[in-house]
Amino acid sequence: MPLSPEIKTIPSMIANFTRAGLTFELINALTRGETGRDMAEDGKRLLKELGKTSHVEINGTENIPKDSGGLIVFNHPNMDVLVPAFLTLMIKIKDIGKVNGKLLWGSEVPLFGKFNESFPVPVSIKFIKRFHNLYYKNVISVPMSKGRPDYELGRFSALRKAINSLKNGDFVLVSPEGHVEVKNTISPLDSFHNGSGGLSIMATKLRLPILPVGIWSLDGSKRINLNIGAPYYSKAKDGKSASIEAMSKIADILPLELRGPFLLK
Repeated sequence: MPLSPEIKTIPSMIANFTRAGLTFELINALTRGETGRDMAEDGKRLLKELGKTSHVEINGTENIPKDSGGLIVFNHPNMDVLVPAFLTLMIKIKDIGKVNGKLLWGSEVPLFGKFNESFPVPVSIKFIKRFHNLYYKNVISVPMSKGRPDYELGRFSALRKAINSLKNGDFVLVSPEGHVEVKNTISPLDSFHNGSGGLSIMATKLRLPILPVGIWSLDGSKRINLNIGAPYYSKAKDGKSASIEAMSKIADILPLELRGPFLLK
C-alpha cells in the first residue's frame, strides 16, 4: 500500500518546525503534558519558514463576520498547500473575528492500525491525542476508525463540542472531503462526510453563517490561493445533501480544472 500524501510530507514539515524553533519546544511541551497553546501564535512562527518557499494569497477576508462566529467549510488539498493556507486562515480569524478557530481533526491515521494505539510516536493515536490536547483551544478531536471502541462516543463528543463552540461564538472549521484530494482536485461525491453536512444544518438553525473556503495551488506555482467565499445558509434537508452543497459552494471559488464532480454543474 503506498503512503498517503500526508505521510510523505512529514519529514519536510518537521524540518520547517525545526527551523521555526518549534520542534524541541513542542516536544518538551508534549512530554510535560502542557495544554492550551495558541495555534495562531505558533502558526505565525511557522509561516515565516513556510513563506520562504511559498506565498499565501488570501482573498475575501471581508466575508469573515466581526460580530459572530460561524462554520467554515474548506477543501482538502495536499498538506504542503493546506497547512500554510490553514494557518493563515486561523490567524485572520483571530485578528478579524477576535475569537478562536476550532478545527475538527481526525484523531488517528487508519493506515497504521493497532500500532496507533500502542506507542506515543508521530502518527500514533497516543501522540495525536497529546498534540490535540496541547492545542485544545483550536482542535476538536474526532475518531475516524469504526473499529475503535470509543468511535461512537468520541464522535458524539466531538459533535457536542462543535455545537457548543458555535453557540459560544467561535468559528468551527471542517472539511467535508473524506481524504486528501488527488492532484488538488475535489474528491468524488460519495467520499464526503455526512457529519460536516449535519454541522452546516445546525449552524443554519443557529442562524450562524457558513463560509466556504477554497484552497489551491497550481502545478509549478509557489503561490497558494486562499479564497473565502460569501457566507450562506444551508437549504439542505440531510447531512449528505448539505455536505454536497458545501463542496459545491467551495467549487464555485476554485479554478474550473480543480472542481472535479462540480465541473459541469
